[in-house]
Amino acid sequence: MNKKLFGSICGIMTGVCWGVSGVFGQFLFETRGVESFWLVPIRMLSAGIFLLLYGTITDLPNTKRLLHNRRDFLQAILTGVCGTMMFQLSFFLAVQHSNAGTATVLQYLCPVITMLYVCLRDRHAPKKVELLCIFLALAGIFLISTHGNVGSLVITPAALLWGVATAFFMFLNTVIPEGIYKRYPSTVVIGWAFLFGGIALCLIFRPWNYSVQIDFAVVISMLFIVLGGSVFAYLFYGNAIKRIGPAKSSLFAASEPVAAAALSIIWLKTSFSVIDILGFVLIISTLFILSSTNA
Repeated sequence: MNKKLFGSICGIMTGVCWGVSGVFGQFLFETRGVESFWLVPIRMLSAGIFLLLYGTITDLPNTKRLLHNRRDFLQAILTGVCGTMMFQLSFFLAVQHSNAGTATVLQYLCPVITMLYVCLRDRHAPKKVELLCIFLALAGIFLISTHGNVGSLVITPAALLWGVATAFFMFLNTVIPEGIYKRYPSTVVIGWAFLFGGIALCLIFRPWNYSVQIDFAVVISMLFIVLGGSVFAYLFYGNAIKRIGPAKSSLFAASEPVAAAALSIIWLKTSFSVIDILGFVLIISTLFILSSTNA
């Protein structure tokens, strides 16, 4: 298969895996009464173990090397606790308080937050195109949260808060490990980050104290959330980056909100208004605008 075509397919599959994972989470919240504080610790700990097993089989030296470098080890812990852990927890809390489609779209405020960070770091004012993206992002949030009516919210304050928090922690999850990604394969870094974050969440929330009725649907859902939404998604993403680069990989991974919204409509009968869709489009458009500008 053509290298670029395979990379593009991997990028799209990354987004699909992430999007479908969010819908399975929504299914568990709505039909099984599962809490994010039970789901996320188990997801992160399990995914970390699977990713590190993969890393041990395919690249044992790098998997072990990170543990023996004090600076990289501490950076991996910081990434896991301040980045990955908070990103995953805030995302599923946003899903729990709204739906997978809305939560997924709100996290795509991350490119705008990253752009503002770069402006502050480099001490320059936003360019016209960057100001346009800020306006589009704010307009998208406004439409999704109010449907154009200034006097009322159509999603809960918690959903809006956790959705925006997801974008912020997604930004931290990108910035904190920036240097370490240059020294280790992405699966190694992500594996350790998931493991450290999962351990921290288990110690904080103690998921074993939650009463969850385990049935076939719960098992299948958790398997996809762990394997599909974490392990396979990041393996797809790593392959996409190798073949078409990070910028194009991010664009193809924007299939995530489409997959999440479509599956939640078909399977869980979630409804989105025309105004919701317009808000989604405004926010997602900032990713394409900023990517084309950087290119």
